[in-house]
Amino acid sequence: MKVKNVRKTLIASLVMSLLGLATGAVMAATDAEIDAFMNPYAKGFPSVSGVTEGLMINKNNADQFKSVLLPRIYDQIKAGNTSITVGPQMTASAPAVFVAASKKSATSTKVDFGKGTISGYQGGLPFPYEPSASDLHAGEKLAWNARYGLEIPDDITVGPFVWEYRDGNTGKINRTVDLDPSHISNTGFRTMNKPQHMPGSDEFFNLDLILVKSPQDLKDTALLFKRRVDSSRDDDGQLYLGFQRRARRLSTSATTDPFLGSNLMIEEFRGFNGKLSDFSWKYMGTKNLLVAYYSHKDAKLRDDYKTADWRPTAFKGKGQCWADVPWSLRKTYIVEMTPKRADHPVSKRTMYIDAESFHVVVSEVYDRKGELWKLWVQGIGHPSGQLPAVAKKGVWVWDADSMIDLQSNQCTTMNFRVNSLGPVPANFFTLEYIRSRQ
Repeated sequence: MKVKNVRKTLIASLVMSLLGLATGAVMAATDAEIDAFMNPYAKGFPSVSGVTEGLMINKNNADQFKSVLLPRIYDQIKAGNTSITVGPQMTASAPAVFVAASKKSATSTKVDFGKGTISGYQGGLPFPYEPSASDLHAGEKLAWNARYGLEIPDDITVGPFVWEYRDGNTGKINRTVDLDPSHISNTGFRTMNKPQHMPGSDEFFNLDLILVKSPQDLKDTALLFKRRVDSSRDDDGQLYLGFQRRARRLSTSATTDPFLGSNLMIEEFRGFNGKLSDFSWKYMGTKNLLVAYYSHKDAKLRDDYKTADWRPTAFKGKGQCWADVPWSLRKTYIVEMTPKRADHPVSKRTMYIDAESFHVVVSEVYDRKGELWKLWVQGIGHPSGQLPAVAKKGVWVWDADSMIDLQSNQCTTMNFRVNSLGPVPANFFTLEYIRSRQ
């Protein structure tokens, strides 16, 4: 009888363990482990022999530093298409209140893996502990962390925000599109002190409004995109055509079309902007790699699109497709995502996620034949180099990005001037507001 009881207990324990793996329920991470996870440089930065500030890595010495280069970045350097200058290592760890919220979420967050639903999330990162190679859901947990990370310093506007469509060989700018975007999030800082006026805060976790200022043929076009908390449901996307004064709802397939003729899909905004349930996720490991993390004041700047308080980052390399900024050695999580849709234009993406800020700093995009198609490279700016309203928030933020289409020899480069907003009116992210701007 006692043996039977022991057997029943073991079976029950096994069932509960499997249920925990399936839902992402309580993990046995201690406060100390969470603190270490949330502040990866508390005990110092990673180091590799020879990788020192001021080092330039080009095609002549790339082999010597291959261990700290992303594979496809190494290929581009080796081909002579770009080079990397190593800059100072910097940190901007999460605020204490965000860490505290993450500790609460660690014991309560549950995800129906593969289906995109989340419950019990109480702010911060939903899974604030190191991924394990033995955890079948480690990749998706990192994707949820990237989704709920401190990606932006509260509500923001970006302007000037100019996209340049470049010839990938000559660097000639064939078209510029001047955008006026605003972004608010129900994550990040809002989890610390969520205002009651947040529109749709129970249904949506962030909202994007992108208005086109020029050129004339696109003027008054607007994208209104609301990302749902429930990632099993389609996001609420609408494209407003100013010349018709009409809006059309975006289908799931429309988010994988080139946005405004650029090299970028809506699904690729910020490295990944899609539904988690549309993909399978695989954790590929953790490495110390060189990525574009720096202070804006250390970047090479230019006068195009400058304002009284800001000069944008310059671009260099083949086709002027690469932000001319320092790179630094950072702890990086590697995640491979594969679409579940048979008609998806991408066969897989390999995403490199920064361990401190959880920005998707690089994404390797492969076409349906499995061949490398595009490289998404984000330049992430330290708060010390940003405008005062952003700097005081103390978090890493977008600074200069590029999407490089290696097959068509084209690229889209993006220039940011991020500014922090006060509270946004509830009617801001509506078609009525968009029409009132015309």
